[in-house]
Amino acid sequence: MLYVIAALLLLAAAYAWAIRPNLPRRDISFLQGYDYAHRGLWNTNEPGADNRPENSLAGFRAAVEKGYGIELDVHLTADGHLVVHHDDSLKRLTGVDIVIGRSTLAQIRDCHLPNGEPVPTFDEMLAVVDGRVPLVVEVKAEGNADALSQAVYQRMQRYDGPWCMESFDPWAVRWFRNNAPEVIRGQLAFNSAGKGKTWKLWWRNIGIASMLQNFWARPDFMALDHKTEKPWCLPTLLLRWMKPWYVAWTVRSQADMDALRSRYDLQIFEKFEARKPE
Repeated sequence: MLYVIAALLLLAAAYAWAIRPNLPRRDISFLQGYDYAHRGLWNTNEPGADNRPENSLAGFRAAVEKGYGIELDVHLTADGHLVVHHDDSLKRLTGVDIVIGRSTLAQIRDCHLPNGEPVPTFDEMLAVVDGRVPLVVEVKAEGNADALSQAVYQRMQRYDGPWCMESFDPWAVRWFRNNAPEVIRGQLAFNSAGKGKTWKLWWRNIGIASMLQNFWARPDFMALDHKTEKPWCLPTLLLRWMKPWYVAWTVRSQADMDALRSRYDLQIFEKFEARKPE
């Protein structure tokens, strides 16, 4: 029996080491004091919000004007340009079924968001924000984690403003760990392996929910789908004990935001105008 207990303790220790984030915690004070508008400030109930689609320049302007930090998504085109969009395909927002990673910048700029704006470039977004609020840049890798991460980093070398990166792809987070260790990096995750609708996604999601991607990424913060957090599951118990920085996504009410303040260091919100943290 003692051998069994010892073996279980050894396995638990090995697992804890594998999912360990980057510790001790690094300074993220430049990101604190803000709530982060998810894809810009675009789907609130205020007048004019309908003219601000997600990841649009109008939505980014509104977030800056109201003093919110911004979370946004960045892709790399086939001809090496950075554009801001959430999905791999443009179909949902523009009606044009093309994949960003297989298309040129000219093809993408021919596609327009519901308010008539073209899909914005990363440069255009950075010009709108101009360093006035911090950015959480989600690196949306499509099998091109190294190239995309390098392009984002090279562009941000010429940007004078606070920012960090995050990604679901641990290889993108690892790229920053190895090549730009000064950049605060986050690993996107959730606690539910059942989020995938196909076997391929379900299997991938087991890896995400287990937090084993941290072995490659060693993130500074965990960006967690707060609705899926299970306080009784092993990765959550171990990570909470290690106390990395935690970022909540996506918070959809002020009541939830207030309740989560004690457990999360930063929050990414949508569908309402958040009250500023005290």
